[in-house]
Amino acid sequence: MSESRSDLALAASLRLLSPLVKMLLHEGVAYPQFAQALKQVFLESAATIIDEREGRSNDSNISVLSGVHRKDVREWRTAGKPRPPARTLSVAMQVFTRWASDPAYRDEQGEPRLLERGGATGSFEALAEAVSNDVHPRTVLEELLRLGVVAADNAGGEGKPARLRLCVGAFVPKEGYAEMLQLFSDNVGDHLAAAARNLAGSEAPLLEQSVYANGLTTESADALNTLSRGLWAGVFQQMVRTATLLSKQDEGVVGADERVRLGMYFYRESGKQP
Repeated sequence: MSESRSDLALAASLRLLSPLVKMLLHEGVAYPQFAQALKQVFLESAATIIDEREGRSNDSNISVLSGVHRKDVREWRTAGKPRPPARTLSVAMQVFTRWASDPAYRDEQGEPRLLERGGATGSFEALAEAVSNDVHPRTVLEELLRLGVVAADNAGGEGKPARLRLCVGAFVPKEGYAEMLQLFSDNVGDHLAAAARNLAGSEAPLLEQSVYANGLTTESADALNTLSRGLWAGVFQQMVRTATLLSKQDEGVVGADERVRLGMYFYRESGKQP
């Protein structure tokens, strides 16, 4: 008997879950805890699908679609606690991105400039205030220093105030596990969402492709890793410049409620051939 679409979808999903489960086990999350949390995801997703299709969800149709017992559905709807919404990128990481990509904060070689801490224009304080007036620049700086993505540069010599240097290679914070998990869930979540939408085939396909190569030596894999980082640096800078311009252009426009994310990843592994 041939496999059904649901069988194929489940098998593909289990392959996707394998690295996620390994990460959960490393962090002390065992099956019972995950299964209980997953039930709520099924309930929330079922309610969303029904509301989109029919306009109104109830205990019965949520139970039928999700496969969760109606008693559990009723408890969830009356006393269930929704998951906390995904956080937007913190002000500190927005400042990091602006500093790394805005031509106003780059030198003649295209590298992020060393910034004076204070000053009217071109300083770190001016940069932080341009991103947000809700958080004091000193607080933003303390967070970036804590995460290891900004460092004080004393190359100016004794008696001169240290300037601030952006650690471009530290886009994923070296410290701050919550921030790393936020980036993980945001990036991988949108990647999965793009692939799932393409599989549904109800809308124009989104960009979701990759290049695969095997039978490589360690040196060849290193070369491709270096190439991928160089390609991403150019894409990142161009995308942020254009996105910044369009965001300013669309500010206050009726219907400007779309969000986008462009990502790129590189993975390597030895000893396994699919």
